[in-house]
Amino acid sequence: MPPRRRRLQLHHAYRFSGFRPDPTVQGVFGDRHARVVVLHRRSIRPCGRQYRTFYDRKRKRVRDLPCGAFRVFPDIEIRRIERVSCGTVRLESLSFLADNRFYTKRFAFYVGRRCRASTIKDIAEELHLNWHTVKALEKQYMREQLRRAGRPGPKVIGVDEISIKKRHTYRIVVSDLVRKRPIWFGGLDRSEASMDEFFKWLGAKKGAGIRMAVMDMWKPFRNSTKTHAPQASILFDNSTCCATSARPWTPCARASTPASRARTAASSRARSTRYSRAART
Repeated sequence: MPPRRRRLQLHHAYRFSGFRPDPTVQGVFGDRHARVVVLHRRSIRPCGRQYRTFYDRKRKRVRDLPCGAFRVFPDIEIRRIERVSCGTVRLESLSFLADNRFYTKRFAFYVGRRCRASTIKDIAEELHLNWHTVKALEKQYMREQLRRAGRPGPKVIGVDEISIKKRHTYRIVVSDLVRKRPIWFGGLDRSEASMDEFFKWLGAKKGAGIRMAVMDMWKPFRNSTKTHAPQASILFDNSTCCATSARPWTPCARASTPASRARTAASSRARSTRYSRAART
């Protein structure tokens, strides 16, 4: 006879470090789509140390992953600890809470994954959250993805600038063209000093592995690349080269056509007639 499978309850999915869930799931008066899971404390671990006493405490509900059509709110106890060594009172750090302490870390990652396929506005309306809250949770998710990916070692990079607001305010974007993903965004403008920040962040060892850099014909980008990655070949994008090479020849080409010569002669006759009439009066 096969062993009997254990029946999982809702509170089994809400076991956080230092807490144990109550087996009873509570409802919320006035909100039939909300459920509360009460978590009881096991130990206190602020700043990586264990304390036997605390300064004060209060209970707080945080938002966690939904369960079907229900929004789940774990009810946890938050304590403040008085540190004898420095004489300050600090809030204990809980590893499962996000940077915004009203939400769990896994809920922040859930929001970030949803934002990869939908807009922030749609996710905010679906999850009943503020637009700025969804944006902050998405940023934490993206920072975690960058941390897991580690520092890249690109072979072919693409350098470009984007405008973030009016009055020529730019930031530099560097992409890995082999893996087809952006790897760096920053700087204060599109100057050579801002481009040097990318190579300083990348490091000399990985900068030496760059074989090609694709960019427009902006001199600060070219100078910085030649300084920090002299072995890399520089390739200018086709649109910039065509626009730059065609610009000096366009007036000459227009002036050489018969229609252009006729318009120039007619304009000269009109100006001479107008000036002669003005002189007579």
